[in-house]
Amino acid sequence: MLEQVTATSGPNGNIDWLNCGINNGGWNPPFVKVSDIIAQYLPDAIKVNGSPFQACQKFVSTFEKYGQQFGVPSILLASFALQESSCNPNTVGGAGEQGLMQLTKDKCGDAPGGNCRDVDYNIRTGAKFFADTLNGNGGDLLKTIGEYNGWFVHMTYDDATAAGNGACCRCQNNLDYLHQFLNGWLQNIDAYDHTPRLGKYFNLDKCNSN
Repeated sequence: MLEQVTATSGPNGNIDWLNCGINNGGWNPPFVKVSDIIAQYLPDAIKVNGSPFQACQKFVSTFEKYGQQFGVPSILLASFALQESSCNPNTVGGAGEQGLMQLTKDKCGDAPGGNCRDVDYNIRTGAKFFADTLNGNGGDLLKTIGEYNGWFVHMTYDDATAAGNGACCRCQNNLDYLHQFLNGWLQNIDAYDHTPRLGKYFNLDKCNSN
């Protein structure tokens, strides 16, 4: 039986373990490989009533194809898409990021017809970028997932939350991100709409009143 998901823990570890060092000297992520994590199987997860991945239903076969090609669980790729774009392929980010995986302009040069939102190209490019980054990090999954969200090794609490005092409150790093990703999305749980709330920092809450 899988460990129950709680506000601060789940099958892939406690938030204090995932965030090791954030409050004392800087983030020093434990070494975790893709093969170490517990995750649901996307084609099954999406069939569950109320699954957050139902928004990604049209793209499951593409996530599966490139997940297999690049050695990344398809639900991990879909989790990035769900978080980045709510699985809407027409999404354009505030800095011009494109499509499901919110690709930055530098990754769009080979897009078919210049359309970086092309679903196949977008997912393939996002999957390859993640896999290449993972390989570059020696298979260090937590470091790689963190980097996708702007984290960096030795990041402190003050580093992560500094932007909260400036003009771009949401430029902060979400300090509950790893727990929400690994013990939320990967378990077929909506990380943003779960009771109890997943996390303990909730440092982005202050941005809702700004």
